[in-house]
Amino acid sequence: MREALSGGVLFSAGEEFGSQRQRDADISLEEVLSGAGLFEAMCESLGEEAPPDEWAAGGDEDDMGRIGARVISHINPPEAARDMFGSGERVTDYFPYPNKGMLKTDILFSAPELRFSRRQKEAVLAWGKELGAREVPSLYRLENFQKDALEACGNPTKRVQTRAGNIFYHNSVQQSIARDYAHPDIRPLIKAYPVFSGNRVTEHYQGSKWLVDAPDELLTPMIRLHDRDFYVNELTYCEGGQWFIPKRFFEFEGHGMWAVGHNVAATPDGLVVSDTRSMRACCEFRNNWPEVEAWNTGKTIFAPVSASYASKMPNPDRITAGGLEWECPPLIIFIDDVSGNSSKQWNVHYSCYMSNGGLPRAEIEKTKHIRFVATSPHASPMEIVQAVCEDIRRSGGTTPIKAWDAVRKRYVLLRLWLLFLPGDNPMQAELCSHIGLNGNFFCRCCHAGGDKEFKESNSGFPSLLRPGRPRTVSETRNTVMDHLIAATHAAAEKPLRDAITKSGIKDSLSMPIINRLVALGKVFRRSTPDRKAMTPEQVNQKLHAELLKNPEGMAMNPLLNMEGLDVHQDTPVEPLHTHLLGVVKYFWAQTTWVLEKSGHFATFQARLNSLSKFGLKVPNIMADYMCRYRGSLIGKHFKTISQIMSFAVCGLVEENLQNAWLAIGYLTVLLWETEIDDINSYVKTLRKAIDDVIDFAAQLSPSLITDKNKFHILSHLPDHVLRHGPALLFSTERYESFNHIFRLCSIHSNRQAPSRDIAVTFANQDRCRHMVSGGFWLDSRTNTWVNTAPAVRAHLENNILDARLLGLAPASSEPSPGKVTLSKVAGKTGRTLRQPPPNQVSTCDWVQTKTHEHLPNLVARSDGPWSKAQSVIAGNGDNVSVGTEVLVLLGEIVDSATPLVFCSVVELLQPAQQSDKQSIITVRRSVLSAELHTHLRMPVLSRTGSFHVLEPQELLCAINVQHDCSSSTCTASGTQVVRQERESTSQSRTVLLHSNSPLYVVNMHALHNQHLLAHALPESLRTPASYFTDRTALHTAAAESLRDGKLRKKIAKEAAVRKSAEEALRRMNTPASLDLIGIGETSPPTADSEAQDNERQNTLVDLEPSRILHESAPAAPRGPRQRRPKTQTSSRTNDQGASTSRGQGASRGRRAGPTRGREAAHDRAAIGNQPAPSVGEDPGEGGGMVGEQSVDAALALVQGHSSIMDHQVPTAARDSQPLAASDDDGELLDPLLQATFPRTALTAQLLRNSAEEKCESENLNARQTEEVLAFCMLSPVEMLVDLKIHLFKIETDLLRRYFRLYIRHPDFALRLRNCVGAVILAHNVPAYLQNVTNSIAEYLEKHLDTVALTQQCRDDAADWAIVKTAIADMLTQVRSGLKSKLELDGLKKGEDIYELTKSVMGYDVRPRKEHWGRLAFLRHCAQQHKTTLPKGPDGKIIGFWAYVDNMLKDVRASIKNKHPIDTIARKREEANFFATILQLDVSKYPIKSGGVAQTVYNTPDIPNLQYAMERAVVSFVVDDTERPDIIRNIAGAGGGAAGSEDGEDILMS
Repeated sequence: MREALSGGVLFSAGEEFGSQRQRDADISLEEVLSGAGLFEAMCESLGEEAPPDEWAAGGDEDDMGRIGARVISHINPPEAARDMFGSGERVTDYFPYPNKGMLKTDILFSAPELRFSRRQKEAVLAWGKELGAREVPSLYRLENFQKDALEACGNPTKRVQTRAGNIFYHNSVQQSIARDYAHPDIRPLIKAYPVFSGNRVTEHYQGSKWLVDAPDELLTPMIRLHDRDFYVNELTYCEGGQWFIPKRFFEFEGHGMWAVGHNVAATPDGLVVSDTRSMRACCEFRNNWPEVEAWNTGKTIFAPVSASYASKMPNPDRITAGGLEWECPPLIIFIDDVSGNSSKQWNVHYSCYMSNGGLPRAEIEKTKHIRFVATSPHASPMEIVQAVCEDIRRSGGTTPIKAWDAVRKRYVLLRLWLLFLPGDNPMQAELCSHIGLNGNFFCRCCHAGGDKEFKESNSGFPSLLRPGRPRTVSETRNTVMDHLIAATHAAAEKPLRDAITKSGIKDSLSMPIINRLVALGKVFRRSTPDRKAMTPEQVNQKLHAELLKNPEGMAMNPLLNMEGLDVHQDTPVEPLHTHLLGVVKYFWAQTTWVLEKSGHFATFQARLNSLSKFGLKVPNIMADYMCRYRGSLIGKHFKTISQIMSFAVCGLVEENLQNAWLAIGYLTVLLWETEIDDINSYVKTLRKAIDDVIDFAAQLSPSLITDKNKFHILSHLPDHVLRHGPALLFSTERYESFNHIFRLCSIHSNRQAPSRDIAVTFANQDRCRHMVSGGFWLDSRTNTWVNTAPAVRAHLENNILDARLLGLAPASSEPSPGKVTLSKVAGKTGRTLRQPPPNQVSTCDWVQTKTHEHLPNLVARSDGPWSKAQSVIAGNGDNVSVGTEVLVLLGEIVDSATPLVFCSVVELLQPAQQSDKQSIITVRRSVLSAELHTHLRMPVLSRTGSFHVLEPQELLCAINVQHDCSSSTCTASGTQVVRQERESTSQSRTVLLHSNSPLYVVNMHALHNQHLLAHALPESLRTPASYFTDRTALHTAAAESLRDGKLRKKIAKEAAVRKSAEEALRRMNTPASLDLIGIGETSPPTADSEAQDNERQNTLVDLEPSRILHESAPAAPRGPRQRRPKTQTSSRTNDQGASTSRGQGASRGRRAGPTRGREAAHDRAAIGNQPAPSVGEDPGEGGGMVGEQSVDAALALVQGHSSIMDHQVPTAARDSQPLAASDDDGELLDPLLQATFPRTALTAQLLRNSAEEKCESENLNARQTEEVLAFCMLSPVEMLVDLKIHLFKIETDLLRRYFRLYIRHPDFALRLRNCVGAVILAHNVPAYLQNVTNSIAEYLEKHLDTVALTQQCRDDAADWAIVKTAIADMLTQVRSGLKSKLELDGLKKGEDIYELTKSVMGYDVRPRKEHWGRLAFLRHCAQQHKTTLPKGPDGKIIGFWAYVDNMLKDVRASIKNKHPIDTIARKREEANFFATILQLDVSKYPIKSGGVAQTVYNTPDIPNLQYAMERAVVSFVVDDTERPDIIRNIAGAGGGAAGSEDGEDILMS
C-alpha cells in the first residue's frame, strides 16, 4: 500500500464483479412471491391478535413463516387454552373448536387434495370478512389452534440424523397406529389375528405368511375369554380335563377363535408335552396359567422331558401387560422416489408411506388410510427405512405402544411388525440388498441368471423361465458381511467387484463403508514423503480397525435383521410395474411395429376407435392418443390395452401373436382377481397363465427373455400370492396416486426445510381428519380421553363437500341403484351427464315406444306420456344405457345352465307425469353359443332371444361385449366426427362400419364384473386354452434360434465389412488409381481394343440378369430400432454408419476377402431354409426374431455384387496390367479394374436396377431416389468429388447445429462471463462503455478458443451477430454488478480499499496492486456522479459508465497535453494521478482490514485469462487520445528503456 500511495504502482482502470448481487433495500416482486413480507402483511391485518413487534427482530426465515409456533407473551396461557379448546366443561357445540367458523376453516385448509399457500389463505379469510361472514378466524389464530390441537392429539413428527450426517423428519408409525385404535370407526375394522377360511383367500390376513409363516413371537400373544387372559407358551386347562399349550391364535372363519399349539398328556412323572402341533378351539379353554400355578403351588407340574416348557411360564408379555390386552397389527411400508416439483424438472424426494396391515383391502385402498412417514431430498432410501425399523423395534420387548381402544374404552398394548414391502422392482432390489435388474444375477428372489453365454445356452435359457434356487436372508446377510471383511484386505477392489457380480448382492448401506475402506487401502499402499508404503499385513490391520469403528447394525441393511421379515419373499412382485409396464408394454411395442410394417396400423387404429367401452369401467378408450403417443403410454393405458387388444388385432397379425394377446389378457384378469375361492387351484392356473405368456415371448422374440428380466420376475408372482393373498393387495397404484397429495404439500413449502414442512403438513391433515370424524385424544388437563362434540360429527354427515375434502365422503353419496337419467330432446345443447330440466326431456306415447312394438300385449303402467331415459344405475353401481349388455336374473328362464342370463338393453322408459310409477327396462335375451369363438376363444352371444320388461333393481351389472367383426363383413369404411371443446368439428376419424350381424363376443379379458361373469358362464366356456404341449422343445429351439440369429448377424456384418475393406484395398493397388484424372497419355482405339470390348460385351450377355438381380435383392426390413422412416435424416445416418463399417473393415486386410465370400455362400445356403418370423423385435432391443431375412438378403447381396464384378473386366485387360495385385495363389484380384474402363449399357442398367431396388427397400422418396440413380452414372472420380462435397456439407450443417446448441449452453455463458469479467476488471482497461463490445469481439475473432467457438461461426455473419449480442448482454450484467458493489460496499458500507478490492474481485480475477488506484478512482467517480448528477448537452443525466469513460478520457487528454511526446513520462504522470486518488481514498476510508484482505498477486501468479485480457485491453481503441501505433511505440520504448519487467508494466498500464 505504501508503494501505491507513493506512486510506485502504475494504475490505469479495472474492476471486479462479485458472485452475489447486491439486493435492493426494498422487497422485490420475486421476494414477495417467495414469502418475504408475509410476516409484515400478516401483522398489519391481525390487529389485537398480532404477535409482539419484538418477534420480527430475530429468527430464521422458516420460523418467521410459522407464527403459530411462537409463544404469545402477552396472552395468558390458560385463557389461550380456553379459547382454543374450552374449559373442562364443553361450553360450545363444536368442541374442541371455539365456533363453526374455526371448524370449517380448519377443514378447508387441511384438505389433502386442496392445498393453499399462505397468501391464498390470507386472501380467502379476507374475502370472507369483507363479505360479512360470521366467525371467520384470522390466520394467526387458526395456526395457533392447529398447533395446539396437534400437540393435544400427539405430534408425531420427529427429527432424525443419520450416520452419514443427513437430517430429515419423519412421522412416527407408532402414533399413526395408536390413532387408528383411538378412532371408533376404524378400530372395529382392524384385525389382530389371522383368519383361516379354508381355500378361500381375499385378504392379506388370510395369506400363508400371517397365518403360518410369521414367527409366533410377532403375533398377538394372548386372547381374553371369560375375563381371563390366555397367553401363548402357557399351560391352559381345557374342558374334559385336557391340557394344552397354545403357540399362536387365529380366527377360524365362522367358528370363532382357535389356537395352534401342543397337546399335553398327564403321566405319573408329570405333564408331557407333545412334539407335534395341533389345533383347538379357544372356547374350550377354562383356566389360565396363573390359576393353574396357584392350584399347584410347590409342586412339579411337568415331567423332566418337558421341563423346558416350564421355564417359559409365565409369558414375559403377561408381566409387561399388567392386566392390559395385547394386539400386534402388521405394517405395510412403501418407499419410492418422487419429484417434489409440479413442473417437469426432476426434484427427487425419497418418500415413505405406510398402511395398517390389520385393515381389509377395501379400506387400505382409500386415501385416508395411507399415512405419510417421511421424505427427504438428501437421505437415501435405506436411511429412511432404517429410521422406520428403529421406530418399529421400539414397540417390541418391554416398551410396547400404550394406545387407547375406542371400542373397549380402555388401554391396550401394541407391538408392530412388518408384513411386506410393496414397490417397483429397482426399489425392492435395493431393499433386498440386491444389485438390481442390470446385474448378471438379476433376480432379488432367487439365484437365476448368469453371464450372456449361459443365458443363451440350452440349459441357461430355460432357467430364466422359472424360479431358481431361493435366496435367503441369512445368506444375504453373510454375503454382505463377507464384502465388508473383504474390503479390509489390501488390493480388494477387483475381488470385491467380482464377488458382487457373482453373488448379485450389493448393500446400499454398506457400500459407502466398503468404498471408503478400498480408498483407504489404496492410500496406505502408496508411499508419501512422510512415510513408507505399508505392507499388506499393516494395511489389513488398519482397515480392520477402521471397520470396527462402525456401530453394529449401522453398516448393513436393517431389514436383514428385522424379525419375521424375509426381504426376498416379502417384496412381492407388483402387477403395475412388472406386468403392465413390463410384459404388456413390450408386446404393445412389438405389435405396433408389426402393424406399421405390414401396413395395417390405420385399420388397427380404426378398430380401437370402434370398440365398445360399456362394461369396462374405463373413462374412455383413447385410441387416437394411444396410437399417436404409442411410445409414451402409462399404466392406465396398458391396463385398457390388455382388455381390448385381442379384438383390435384379430386378423391383422399372425396367429401366434394373436394368441399371445389372448394369453396376456387372461393373465391380466387373473392378476386383478380380488376374491379367490380356491387358492390352490388359482395358483396353479396363474402359474400356467404366466408360463404361457413367457413361452410366447420365447417363441416370438427369444431376446426378450434374455434382455427383459421382468418375464422371469413375473414367475415368482404365484408364490407371493400364496404367501400374501391376491396380487392387488401389494399393488402400488394407491401409493403412486398418493404421490399427488405429497407433491401438493411439497410445492407449498418454503423449500428451506422440505422434510419437516411436509411431515408437519401431513401430521396436521391426519389430526384434522381424526378429530372431526370422531376420533379420541387425551385431554391433558383432565387426563381423560375425549372426542369432538356431536355437532362436529353431524356437520360431516350433513355437509358432503366438507367430508369429501377430507376424504371421508359416505357411501350414501354414490348413485343409488335404479336411478334414471332422462334423455334430452334432439337438438338441445348442454350437458347430458345430469338430469335435464323438464322442458328438455324427450317424451312419447306408449304406442310409439319400442317396448310396445316388441311386446304389443303388454299393458302400459301409465296412461300419460313416457320419458325416454338415457341411462340407469344397475345393482352394482354400473351406468347402463341402451345397447349395453347386462346380467339379469330371470325367474321364468328354465333352459339356462346358470341362474344369470345375458340380455341387451333395448329401451329405458319412465312415466313423464306420475313420478311415483317405477321405471321400466326393456331387454332382449342374448342366446349363448355352445362353442367358443374360433379365433378369440371367447363365448359368443346372439341377440336373437325373447323380449322382457324388468324393474331397474333387477339389473345386476353391465358386461362388456364386442361385435363379432371377424365373422361379419365389417370394414373400416365408416367415419366419425371429431369433437373438440365439447363441440363437433369439421374433422373426422375412420371407424368400423358394423354390419347388422347379431353376433357379439363376450370380453373375457374385461376386469370389471369378472367374478359375476364367471358365475354366468358354464364351465366349458370358461376353461382357458392350452397353447403349448412341449415346453422343453420350445425352449431349446428358442435358445438355438437366439444363438443362430446373433451368429448370422455377426457373419453378415463381418462379410460386409471385409468386402468393403477388400474393395478399398484393391482400388488402392490398381494402376489406374495413379491416373484417375487422365493426366497420362492414352492411345487411340485399335482393333485389338475393339475386340476386347466385344468380348467383354459377349461375356456380359451370357449372364443371367434375373439371377443377378435376385441375388442382389435388397435386405428385408430390419428390427424396430433399425427401422428407417421416410426421412432424409435416417438415410444420412445409415450412410454414416456404412462409412464407419468401411473404415473399420479396412484394417482387416485383403486376404480374408475370397475366403469370406465362400463362407458367406455356405452360410446363405444354410440360412435360406429357415422360416421367417412374423413379429419384430422390441424397440430398444437388439437381436430377436426378424433378423433372418435381413441376413439372408445381406449375404445374397455380397455374393451378387461379387458375381457382377467378376464379369465386368475382360481377361485381356487383366493380363495387360503388370502392377495388378494378386493373392498368394497367384489369382489376380482385379474386380475393381472396371473403374478404368467405360461402362456398357447393360452394366449401367444393372447398376441402376440394383440401386433403384435398394432405394425402394430403404423407403427413400422420389427426389432421393433420383439423386442416387444420377450418382450411379458418375465415374469413380466424380463420385469421390461428390462424396467430398457432401461431407463438407454435413460438416457445415453439424457445426451450425453445434453452434446453435452451444450458444445457449451454460459452458459458453461461463466462458464468456469470465472473459468479459477479466476485461472489465482489468486495471488498465481504457474504457468501460465506449467501443468495448466491438473491441472484445475483435479479440475473440483472433482467439476463438477462449470461448470454444469454431471458425465456421465466425465466417457466418448471422452466427457472429449472435455472439456479439451475447457479449453486449454480458457486458451489461458485469457492469451492473460492479456498479452495485461500488455503491453498496464502497459508499454505503464505507469499506476500506482492501476490503473493497476483495469484494469486487470475481470471475477468477486476482487482485493486483494496480487495482487499488483504479478502484479508488471508480469509488470517487461513483461519489461524484451520485452527488452532482452530471448532465449532457441534451440536458439528460449522463449514465455512470459514460461518466467514468469521460473522466478517463479527460485524464488522458490532460496528461497528453502536458507530455505530448514523452510517452514514458506520460505514463508516470498517470501513475502519480491514481496514487493521489488512492491517498485521498485512504484518508477518507481508513484501513481496518487484516492481512488476508491485503493479499495481492504478481504477474506469474495470476490466471492465464487475466494476463491475456490485461494485455489485450492495451489495443482497445476507445477515443482519439491514443492510437495503436503509439501504444506499440510505448511498449517498445518501455521494453528498451526499463527492461523487460518495467516494459511489461508500462505496456499493462
